[in-house]
Amino acid sequence: MIRYLPSILFCFLLSVSLNSQAMQLGGERPVYQVVYEPSKTVVMKSLDKMGVEYSVDEDGDLLYKLNDKGWTGYIIFSFAADKASLWNVQVRTQFATKSSYYDELLEFANHWNSTQKVPKVSMKNRSKMVLTMNYPVQYGFNPQEFKVNVFKMFNRTAEKIGAEINPMRR
Repeated sequence: MIRYLPSILFCFLLSVSLNSQAMQLGGERPVYQVVYEPSKTVVMKSLDKMGVEYSVDEDGDLLYKLNDKGWTGYIIFSFAADKASLWNVQVRTQFATKSSYYDELLEFANHWNSTQKVPKVSMKNRSKMVLTMNYPVQYGFNPQEFKVNVFKMFNRTAEKIGAEINPMRR
């Protein structure tokens, strides 16, 4: 057993070395951020830390008050085929619109999507506009990134779009 110890130790050190260098990019400095294994629980704890009040609907999605106007925001979880691995968190809201403005709203949505990277807006039907933003989490959930680049940006954008289409909303 002792004679195999140097070989075992070498293999161990080699595997640690390979794992630690697997995705390092030469000449680039990594940014160390806190990244958690993606789960509904970690998203809920992040919202708790942010002071966001929410409820859980019958599908397991989260509903929150988007603003003081009573708008509802949704956080929808998408899982991989194994039903255990969370791979995407979607933030979403919707606007009730006047169907008589469908063509104008469709034009607005097309223009928005062609000029803005995120979030995306679409007409679900003639009287419902939907705003969505996807946050892929397959390789980890970063609470700070979610707070700043997903949640807060999404809510600001929802307010902006709501104001822009206000005459066309019900």
